[in-house]
Amino acid sequence: MTPRRVLPYLALFLVLVGVYLGLNWQRERREAQEQEAKKLFPVKEAEVVEFAVIKGKDEIRLVKKDQEWRLSRPLEIRADQDAVKSVLLTLGHLQKMRDLGAATDLKPFGLDQPAAVVEFTVQGKAHRLAIGAQAPDALSYYALKDQDPQVLLISAGDKDSLDRPLAALRHKTLLTFTPEQVKAVKIKTGKTVINLERTGPQTWRWLGREQLPLRSDRVEALLRQLKNARVKEFISDAPKELKPFGLAPQAAWGITLITDQGQQTLDLGTRSPQGTYARLVPHGVVAIDSTLAENLTKTGTQLEDRRLWGGPASEAHKVVWGTPEKLWTGVKEKESWKLTGPEKQELSQPAVRLESALGRLAQVEYHKSLPAPSPGKKESYRVEIYDGADKLLLGLEDRGQTGNQVEMRTRRGDKTQVYLVPLKTYRDWQEDMNRLTASPPKEKSKK
Repeated sequence: MTPRRVLPYLALFLVLVGVYLGLNWQRERREAQEQEAKKLFPVKEAEVVEFAVIKGKDEIRLVKKDQEWRLSRPLEIRADQDAVKSVLLTLGHLQKMRDLGAATDLKPFGLDQPAAVVEFTVQGKAHRLAIGAQAPDALSYYALKDQDPQVLLISAGDKDSLDRPLAALRHKTLLTFTPEQVKAVKIKTGKTVINLERTGPQTWRWLGREQLPLRSDRVEALLRQLKNARVKEFISDAPKELKPFGLAPQAAWGITLITDQGQQTLDLGTRSPQGTYARLVPHGVVAIDSTLAENLTKTGTQLEDRRLWGGPASEAHKVVWGTPEKLWTGVKEKESWKLTGPEKQELSQPAVRLESALGRLAQVEYHKSLPAPSPGKKESYRVEIYDGADKLLLGLEDRGQTGNQVEMRTRRGDKTQVYLVPLKTYRDWQEDMNRLTASPPKEKSKK
């Protein structure tokens, strides 16, 4: 077919495409106009500066100040920004399901005494939405817009989104702070007080016990947990007594965070069906997740560094391990470790595998320090970790089981110590190391 004969078909095709696009554009425009016409309040969420939900004598009022939403009634506190944005999004896209026309008697619709009245202000102009009874279909509610006498139907989902309880609109962050800006921490458990001071971006020291090795990583983890802590339930904003919540005469556990802006103190009380009672002094009582509370108190009591080795695994360039009679030696190469066995057999393992096993050594923590090795016990397993200069970083000697613990002799330079470590944690790690030298399973021969 010559180009001249193709041109008419091409022109027809372009005309049809143009007609299709034009019709599609008109259809989309018409649908958009219809959707816009259904909106009760064609406003943008960012334009709303005040919002209230009134239910009889109860009123929840929010105001926008410096681009932040705050509750002004019944409490003067910061609001949950995401929850308020969700309410305003519903408001800006609120549509009527049906228009039932004007009604002379509002009582059958529950609009003579509305169950809830939503008020909001946009560019100085006040708007009002009265919400009445639930319609017989149980999927919608009767409503009145501003001073319009027309009775409308709005969806039950929109009604629930607008008519939220106070607790849903309150700011649920337990503590407001930036972990990096915390310069001191005070932890109180009963009569025991722990004072911690930041010495660097990720390092801390224990005041009064400066010689004690400290798990700075756990202090940082504690701050992260507090940063992410949320209120589960608001119990009482002005409790008459704190004793029923386990917060008086003395809280079971408390922590104070000190920054240049001031300090915040969180006390934890007793456990309840709602969660663990807590109080951000001097405010009201709330409930937080009990698992979170347990983690906070647990971390606060495990700050002493009891690891046999803290790593990092990347420092290790040679590792010797096994029974005294059958020792394996691993030497780090570029992307792998070369393993040599007691009978000069050789294996190769990916660097990540051996270093992962070494990293799990950090999970082995001692329970108790002993003044000297127990008499009569002999070494049954050995681990030696060396750096790139062949300097001993750590030497471990398994000297046998004592109940559900293992007696372990450690060497760092010229310093020797003896500890009792949990049997299971140690054996799990030992199995990780032994698996590195296990022979691969033999393939079944094909008949």
